Amino acid sequence: MSATPSLRTKAAHGVLWSAIQIWTVRATTAGAFIVIGRQLQPAEFGLVALAMSVIGVLTLLSDSGLATFIVRQKDLDERTRSTAFWTSMGIAVVLAALLALLATPVSAVFGTPALAPVLRVLSLGVVLTGLNSVPTALLRREMRFKSLAVRGTIATVSGSVVAIVLALMGAGVWALVAQSLLRGLISVVIIWTSAHWFPKQLPHPATSRAMLSFGTKLLSIDLLIQARDRGEEFVLAGISGATTLGYWSVATRLMRIIQETGSSVISSVTTPTFAKLQDDRPRLYRAYETSMTAAGMVMFPAMLFLTVTSTELIPFLLGKQWATTATVAQITTLTAVLGVFSYFDRQVVVAINRLRPEIVLVAVIVATHLGLTALTASHGLVAVALALFARTAVFLPIRQIVLHRVAGVPYRCLVQPMRVLLAALIMAGVVVLELQFTGGLPTWASLLVAAVTAGVVYLAALLLVARPVVREFGGDLRRLRGGGRKNAASPPEPGAVANPAGDAPDGETLETSLEENSPAGVADVRDGKQVSRG
Repeated sequence: MSATPSLRTKAAHGVLWSAIQIWTVRATTAGAFIVIGRQLQPAEFGLVALAMSVIGVLTLLSDSGLATFIVRQKDLDERTRSTAFWTSMGIAVVLAALLALLATPVSAVFGTPALAPVLRVLSLGVVLTGLNSVPTALLRREMRFKSLAVRGTIATVSGSVVAIVLALMGAGVWALVAQSLLRGLISVVIIWTSAHWFPKQLPHPATSRAMLSFGTKLLSIDLLIQARDRGEEFVLAGISGATTLGYWSVATRLMRIIQETGSSVISSVTTPTFAKLQDDRPRLYRAYETSMTAAGMVMFPAMLFLTVTSTELIPFLLGKQWATTATVAQITTLTAVLGVFSYFDRQVVVAINRLRPEIVLVAVIVATHLGLTALTASHGLVAVALALFARTAVFLPIRQIVLHRVAGVPYRCLVQPMRVLLAALIMAGVVVLELQFTGGLPTWASLLVAAVTAGVVYLAALLLVARPVVREFGGDLRRLRGGGRKNAASPPEPGAVANPAGDAPDGETLETSLEENSPAGVADVRDGKQVSRG
């Protein structure tokens, strides 16, 4: 029996530590969001959302795809590590300085003078992101997810506590600003302590050009996605004002928390695992399928539960001032359900370095997205949400066709996630019926009964329509409890593919099957980056 952990075991433990971190972080974030949401007005939320949209774009520019380059490299020397750090830091400092200088003109563009001081202070966050980028990438490359989990948990909990205290003291938007900066500062301290690395060489121009050549393609996709998500916010703010943007931000916030809680648990592992499988397509395809299925097991039921309970849940959690966002939240969560089927597409094309077709497709999607937002913004947020749902539904099959032609991913990879979705739909239908009978109860009691009903029915539905999925992931959990030990007396030879189809032989757990045929992988999201909505 080998004492060296297999790639599958590392990935499984990475998912476990990511789950501990992300679920703790999201619970803390959700709690802070509820408390702060009761203290702030829609216009204040809109102001911070607008500022974070600007910061999000600059954060991507400061990284320029260098972190992903480090993660996917087969061989990595000190010159490459040092050059990546100095290049990322140099870009971050320049962008932060430009933002501080141009804060007033930028705020004038949106007709929001109060935005300028917020941007100046948040520009420090761009520098903090630059400091974190390379050491974080090194930890991900080495699959040291425990260190990353500790960092994320401590930083987020500390920032949330400070934000809650400041909000209760009447600090307004500055509570959210302090939350963002403190989280970044604590992350810098912890990540550098964990990485045990410091740049030992000066930047090498030729190496920097080689990294930026790859990074520019990835950056193009990242910027297009930011243009979609941030552009959506800019369009709403420009046409309807900061208050409308505040309502939209809150309506989509719970959906985003669920996205990050579900997909990010797995996506924190995909970039390094997919990169290690770039030359073994059958294992890569199986990893892609497993990633999508695992994300769906969390996201499908959570999103659909929010869809059917939003009219009661949102006013109960956030206050009656947000009741009008319930219908918008229902539509956006349905959109996010469809987005699960394309969440890991980009990680596949990054692993095999086929980015050009993805750039073209994302550009078309972004143009359509922003065009629909601009056309429907004057008709209200419900119209915007419906238009974007239609956009996601239309492009979903197109994305799968492109992924099949570019990367060879078989369409059968959708079968297992579809089974999980069917189980979640059964659960949602039962909850809708149950709510009809508990309407006379207090809101908290009705929601509690709905949550218990959802949990019981979902588990039963999984056993009914997705038993192979339950069997596979049940085996995975048993492997984790057993410390990652394998049944086999010795591990397979590196690169061996016992079952090219990627199907688990009878009697094997997912751990064994994917160790020999395809490690489960999942991808990474940078701090502050919005997850994909298809």
